[in-house]
Amino acid sequence: MKHLVLIGDGMADLPIPELDGRTPLEASYTPAMDEVARSGLTGLFCPIPEGLPAGSAVGNLSMFAYDPRETFTGRGPLEAAQHGILLEPDQVVFRCNLVTLEDGLMRDFTAGHISTQEAAKLIETLNAQLTSFPVRFSAGVSYRHLSIVTPAPGALDDIATARCTPPHDITGQAYAPHLPTGQGSPLLHDLIEASQGVLQTHPTNAARVSAGRLPATSIWLWGQGRPPTMASYQQRFGLSGAVISAVDLVKGIGVCAGLEAIEVPGATGYLDTNYRGKVSAALAALERVDFVYLHVEAPDEASHEGDAHIKVRAIEDFDAQVVAPCLERLRTRGGARLLVAPDHITALSTRTHAGGPVPFAVWGEGVVPDGVAAFSERAARATDLLLPEGYVLASHFLTAPILDAGTLTRPPK
Repeated sequence: MKHLVLIGDGMADLPIPELDGRTPLEASYTPAMDEVARSGLTGLFCPIPEGLPAGSAVGNLSMFAYDPRETFTGRGPLEAAQHGILLEPDQVVFRCNLVTLEDGLMRDFTAGHISTQEAAKLIETLNAQLTSFPVRFSAGVSYRHLSIVTPAPGALDDIATARCTPPHDITGQAYAPHLPTGQGSPLLHDLIEASQGVLQTHPTNAARVSAGRLPATSIWLWGQGRPPTMASYQQRFGLSGAVISAVDLVKGIGVCAGLEAIEVPGATGYLDTNYRGKVSAALAALERVDFVYLHVEAPDEASHEGDAHIKVRAIEDFDAQVVAPCLERLRTRGGARLLVAPDHITALSTRTHAGGPVPFAVWGEGVVPDGVAAFSERAARATDLLLPEGYVLASHFLTAPILDAGTLTRPPK
């Protein structure tokens, strides 16, 4: 059997006045996801276990069928896996955003969605000029990069346990109170401050300002950790697989799971991403492997911007350009299952991630339909099906011969 997972990152939300008390999912026109729900099985699940940080690292680990309590060690090491970075025992890897700090505020955690080509020039200069620090920068996609820190002897634990705030949690807020804290924080403060001096005069930033775009004025360090220990999909399920995403974090989880990370030209992680290319790559891969994980970031980015109408557009694009063609192909070929879900709530009201239950829908071979007419938080809640451990959903999706509410509420084998 073939298995296809479609993730609309951060699609789930809370009811908001701007949408007449509806969530963005409820306000969106989503005939394809509604059809998956109507022809399949729907309910709620909790991708973020209580006590763990709400975000894509934990949420996507759950969606890959890994228990985050056992596998989550930080966001940085998962992204490092996608870059092929092998950490030494005395190193810690951080997520490193290029951000725009202005008038004491976190103006934009994406530096105006800086292009990958522009960002690469900035990262190259940071590596060339910050040689007095025990750090190496690795360029990623757009504003998302990595910093590999080699602390002084005896300081490894201090750096690894510094308390760091994700920059998308403080959009529009004063950033100083959210700088790293803890015994390892002085080095991180110095790095952030030194980066500002380098970036301030960089020609790439000057060109962006001249073009009316935001400059990248600073790095922001967060999400640090050491490599996780994860059994591969072949070891756990006897499955081969692939992952498609514009986000290195998601591809890194796939790499740690022993899956192929497929690169798609034009995959940006935003509204302008190459939907057609991602779907084409996913469906082609599904003909040669057992499992494909297709992740779309745009709804999450829209939530961080706090724009309800952009989020509705992102959800509708996901439905029309990803779910619809995938569902059509799977109906034709048969012998397949489809799972559609968000990886967490990203609330427009706070512009950041949150824990709590989110909707899912599964369709295909061995799935017993429950007659739910729509894909939304409200429709899923009406089923009274709630899975407190999110990874259980994905585990049963991959292994259970028959999928119904009774199956999903049992512990996975």
